[in-house]
Amino acid sequence: MVLAAGGSSRFGSPKQLIEHNGETLVKRAARTSLEAGAATVFVILGADADAISETLRGMPDVRCVTNNDWRSGLSSSLALGLRWVLQETDADGALVTLADQAFVDGAALASLVASFDESHRLVASSYDGVLGVPALFGREYLEELTTLSGDAGAGAWLRADSRTVTAVTLEKASLDIDTPLDASLLQ
Repeated sequence: MVLAAGGSSRFGSPKQLIEHNGETLVKRAARTSLEAGAATVFVILGADADAISETLRGMPDVRCVTNNDWRSGLSSSLALGLRWVLQETDADGALVTLADQAFVDGAALASLVASFDESHRLVASSYDGVLGVPALFGREYLEELTTLSGDAGAGAWLRADSRTVTAVTLEKASLDIDTPLDASLLQ
C-alpha cells in the first residue's frame, strides 16, 4: 500500500507528481512495491486524486483508492487502505510505504519482505535511530491499525512496543520530500 493522499502544504504543489528518474514519485512507489513482490498495490489518494491517479493509469495490479477524509490526517489513509487489504485480498500482510520516500527502491522493500515470516510478523525500517515506514504488518495486526487516529501513521504504534518489531536498517527511507529544498536533493 502506498500512502499518497496528503495535500503537500509545505511543498506548495502535489509532491506526488514530482518527477525523479523519469517517473512521478507516486508511480515509482507503486512500481517498487510490485518489484518487492506485492500482488496488488493499493495507492491511497486524497488531495489532487484525479491528477495523481492519471499518472498510474495502465499499471497492472495497481488500484487507486480515494480517501475523501484525507484532511483528517495520515491515519485515515492508513485505515482506509488496510480495510481494502482486509476486504479485497487474502494477503498474509500489508507492506506500507510512502509516495514521498524517493530513494526507497524495490531492493529496499524486498529486504523488508525477506525478513517477514511466521516468527517475524512486524518488520519495520530503521533509520535515524527510529522505527518507521516502510513497514510490513502481519494480517493479524491490520484491524488494530485501522483504529489509529490523527495525523500520525504507524510509526508511533511500531515504537510503542518495539520488542516485537524486526528492524531492518533502511537509511534510504530517512529522506521524504516535504519541501522544495528536499526535492532539490533528487537532482
